[in-house]
Amino acid sequence: MFIVGVAVKGLPFVLVGPVNGGQILDGTKGGEDIDIQQSRTHIAAHWSAFEDLESDVVSVTWCAGSSPGVCDLVKQTELTSKSTSIRKVLIEPIKNGQRYYITVNATNGAGVVTSLTSDGVTVDETPPTSGTVIDGNGLDIDYLNGEQDVAARWFNFKDLESGIESYEIALCDIKNLSFCPQSFTGVGQATNVTITGMIRLNMFLCENNQCSSHYQIMVNLTNRFLVAVRLLSSK
Repeated sequence: MFIVGVAVKGLPFVLVGPVNGGQILDGTKGGEDIDIQQSRTHIAAHWSAFEDLESDVVSVTWCAGSSPGVCDLVKQTELTSKSTSIRKVLIEPIKNGQRYYITVNATNGAGVVTSLTSDGVTVDETPPTSGTVIDGNGLDIDYLNGEQDVAARWFNFKDLESGIESYEIALCDIKNLSFCPQSFTGVGQATNVTITGMIRLNMFLCENNQCSSHYQIMVNLTNRFLVAVRLLSSK
């Protein structure tokens, strides 16, 4: 006699673990995933509720680590079976530049576990590093005749954690940097600029006793968190 299989009424054979939307999203805003954050002590993640139509979800746990699936930053912690988010303040701060990952495990009544890990968040609490601003298109210049356009370029600005988001430039009176005939203007990620029409503008300012014979280029740069650095061209 050969026994091919036995089905016992009321005892379903479960091999599939709990399911949700299939991902863990870093951050607190519903439906959005972050990749970079400033805080070294706050971590957060959210997800769609886990479901299991055959044997119910009986346990949900989470942890945080320096690599996917590892729990070296926050040990495995029990949640309710219907939990959809975590927030935690760490006692020991994460290192600047380090990436952390949130792992969530859901277990059904048959003991089958579904494990999902976020794609991670990099901590960036520092501003971009300063570079150099040069007056002119070539070598640094100190003088212009009244009919020339004002040009400047800048280089060696870096942000290893989150990158440079954008630059702003202004042309200001060297004796009064709050007075800027060319106010701060965004130039995206360009690393050079030419300001035209300065002769007409300076003539207008002189007629109103506001002109200057010595101006300086100011460059503001920000990273993805709008942490800013300001640098001046040479005097």
